[in-house]
Amino acid sequence: MAHHCTTHFARLLCLMTLVAILMPVAALAAAPGKVRADPRQTRLPRVMVEGERLIAGGTPFEVRGVNYTHTTTTPPGCPELHFGADSRCPWDQAAIDADFERMRALGVNTVRVFLNYYVFGGARADTPGYAIEPALDHLEALVESANRHGMYVMPVLLAKYPQDQFTPEGFARALDWHVRPVVGLLAGKSGILAWDLFNEPDIGSPIDQRCWDWDNRDFPLCVQLAEARIAFLTRLHYEVKWIDPLQMTTIGMAFAKSYFRPEAVPSPLAGLVDVYSFHYYDDDPYDSGRYVAHWYYGEGLPRDLERGIAELRALGRDKPVVVSELGFPSGQGYRRDTGELRRDLRIGLQASRDAGATGVILWPFQPTPEELVGDLFTAP
Repeated sequence: MAHHCTTHFARLLCLMTLVAILMPVAALAAAPGKVRADPRQTRLPRVMVEGERLIAGGTPFEVRGVNYTHTTTTPPGCPELHFGADSRCPWDQAAIDADFERMRALGVNTVRVFLNYYVFGGARADTPGYAIEPALDHLEALVESANRHGMYVMPVLLAKYPQDQFTPEGFARALDWHVRPVVGLLAGKSGILAWDLFNEPDIGSPIDQRCWDWDNRDFPLCVQLAEARIAFLTRLHYEVKWIDPLQMTTIGMAFAKSYFRPEAVPSPLAGLVDVYSFHYYDDDPYDSGRYVAHWYYGEGLPRDLERGIAELRALGRDKPVVVSELGFPSGQGYRRDTGELRRDLRIGLQASRDAGATGVILWPFQPTPEELVGDLFTAP
């Protein structure tokens, strides 16, 4: 089979055949009494696409999520989950369990987590004695904890991936070192909401500030970056589907329009993923960049958010839309106090619902789940 699955089209046909073969096997594996269950595991119903909706266990499923970037008890200097790879930031499963219990009580049903490329494979290049297994064990423990608390996990692949490695050679290395071991670990698990293939690939400012948005047609380099990244993401999608054919995929775009722009690069991304996801921030903090001389933004909340969702739905591909990062800083030095934060998060959630999206995932500008989520997901 591998010998004949060499082109994208051929690989797609092979993938469809493989899915047809594996689905009965997956159903058998899920049947009670057929396999020995791990007592730590909690099986959630698989989330699936039904037109523009998500469904789980035969009922509509709205994503009510939090981007989980660190524990509530994380000490200063550890702003990210390093999955035990940084000795200054020890892995604290008890703190994660406690955070997930607090989130569950606040109505959260999804956590989005970032898988640092160097922690999950990339450090092989220059770290003697590097081993990926401890990080994989911690990732598995996090997923199991989330599932026990009734929450799905959306893992973001290739976080912190080097911006100059969107090449065939870079892809081969990332596939071998990162994608295969990570996706293989969680393949077939129903408690994974979807694989987020890459976070904000449409932001190219680490290469050139003028290409902050890959759709900047004033500079040819930006279109070249877009072309290389679209090719990279296309290959990544098919490889992830090859390893985990039952799971959904998405791409956490900074801009909704990046699924179909720039026009100079014929992009397959709108037809590629199972779920559209994109991010919404406004002009606080100002250097978030969403308002800086950009044709797409500038009308403010909720119009910009509604526009992004409407443009994706107007593509006519009948796919769900999730706002996978939504948030506003608050407190001293920012324009919103706590009351204004609560107001604008409610506006954002309601605008997303009214525009036809199937959920939001909050960005944790606030330090605790209670300050971040409040009653957003539980109020009538």
